[in-house]
Amino acid sequence: MPDYKFCVSLNISHPSMEVQTISEQLSLQPTSSHDVGDLRVTKHGRQLGGTYEDMRWSLDLCNGNKFDAETVLFEDFISSKNAEFKRHKSFFNHIRSSGGTIEYFVGWFSVDSINMTIYLEPSLLKSTADLDISIVLCAYPED
Repeated sequence: MPDYKFCVSLNISHPSMEVQTISEQLSLQPTSSHDVGDLRVTKHGRQLGGTYEDMRWSLDLCNGNKFDAETVLFEDFISSKNAEFKRHKSFFNHIRSSGGTIEYFVGWFSVDSINMTIYLEPSLLKSTADLDISIVLCAYPED
């Protein structure tokens, strides 16, 4: 059985689009967000100076949880999210073609081993690519 846990967020950034536009088009409210020109702040609200140059919209797809691969495989999770987001394909294509980015940002945590394997079938990679979504894996091996 796989020895890892994971969490995934859908992150969208764009040089001119507004957070509200993303939320309305997807009928989802982000977990965190900022618009172009908003003051830069930490997650605790401390000002950092300057303003954001891009809009950022982020939704935690795991509701603050880490999913255990023994319960749900990463591949199956992404496949189900692709199916959910398929109806937004043209909007996602518009985001990309107008200078934005869309990504599944994945926190990938080892459990009792630093050997973690995720097998991404061509069909899964194709369905993700068709949505113009990148996959960003950030691995956290056990100490």
